[in-house]
Amino acid sequence: MHASRSKTAVPVGMALSILIAGMLGGMREAPAFGSGIHERITRNAFPFMAGNVLDTIVAGNLDEDEDAAENLAERHAQNCRFRDSAAYINLRYEEVVGALRSPSADDPNRAARLFGHILHGVQDFYSHSNWIPTPPQGLGIRGRLLDSGLGLWTLPTPYSILFDDVAYVEGDAQKPLSVRLPVDADGKVSSAVPIVRDPRGIISTPQPREYRGLMTSGAPRHPGDQRCPLVAESCNISSAENVCLRHGDSRSEGTSSRNFDGAGRMNLDGGGDGDWAQARHHAKLATRHEWCRLLHLSRDLDPSYVASGRLLGNWVGRDSAENTLHIAGTPCQRGASRSHLIEITATPSASAPSVVPFVLFRSDFSSSARTSVSRESTKTLRVCGNPGERLVAALVPARTPGAIHVVQVPATAYSRTIRDHRGGFDVTFAVRVTPNAC
Repeated sequence: MHASRSKTAVPVGMALSILIAGMLGGMREAPAFGSGIHERITRNAFPFMAGNVLDTIVAGNLDEDEDAAENLAERHAQNCRFRDSAAYINLRYEEVVGALRSPSADDPNRAARLFGHILHGVQDFYSHSNWIPTPPQGLGIRGRLLDSGLGLWTLPTPYSILFDDVAYVEGDAQKPLSVRLPVDADGKVSSAVPIVRDPRGIISTPQPREYRGLMTSGAPRHPGDQRCPLVAESCNISSAENVCLRHGDSRSEGTSSRNFDGAGRMNLDGGGDGDWAQARHHAKLATRHEWCRLLHLSRDLDPSYVASGRLLGNWVGRDSAENTLHIAGTPCQRGASRSHLIEITATPSASAPSVVPFVLFRSDFSSSARTSVSRESTKTLRVCGNPGERLVAALVPARTPGAIHVVQVPATAYSRTIRDHRGGFDVTFAVRVTPNAC
């Protein structure tokens, strides 16, 4: 983050292409994820995205490093503001789903841009925290994400347990809790990972415990913005009580004077291998996970499936074995084989747009099919499902109301034709279910 981008007045139709070209040609190195790295992580995570949507997501991601947003710690996983960061992400998700459900004619790209805002902070966490660096400089957590749920992000309380022996470090530890860096037999700082001591077992158990502390870096600093338990304005103090992670740029001045090499300094951009490569890898994993979270939240926050249909119908540009929205290793990967074949044919009326995206998907997003259909023409999509599962057929244009039809898969053969008048245009759906045909 923090690689600056110039702003140039250009015609609206040219703005995005010039913006992207300018970023690629005019970047400077930065100690955390710079603009180019954020862009590469995002583009590599979503090879299935429609180009215009992906461009908007990238632009929204990079906007977080501009103007006032650049110095808001909760948008960049900084200053140990874990709860505020999660609350910001949740607010943005609600806004994204709202914009998908009811697009604004004045701001049709709002949902994709705000999703980019979410991804920036999610990616920053792995560069701005002690999650990735190997012990004793960091926690060395590999193969796990900070929040692997599919609902809104968990809002952690200060010094609560994340998992196992790891606790959030946020704010001053209230007695009897204490937080300080480990020291060796000579009293010298021996690790950059703080130890949270709970002598009375008040965090989670009645027994005394010690936890390793999860922290994020401490810059930029503004009055009232800092939630890391610093005892000074910098990390240049050898005391074990000076619990901090340097962000690694000019705003965290000086070099740590601690004897332990690297203790208290956060800089994952050195060289491109080792911890830095792991940080980028986990940022990409988290980016892909957030796509699955968005799918599930689009259903949970909008049970009409309009937001889900718009996501799958307008954001997905292609779906092949290598470039699929059902990303292997994520919660939205393709599910196990099903028994019943569900075929749904859609015929939009003369009042429909000239061409309409048409998608058919399982409500758990483990399978989908897509095409486009012209007004007064007919297309058929096929997806396999099991009895009791819910399948959704959606014809949802990018900016106008569409039509949704939900099918609960029956155990026996089924055939029906329905004319739907509830959307922005009439659609005739023909549904056929054939048992044991998959």
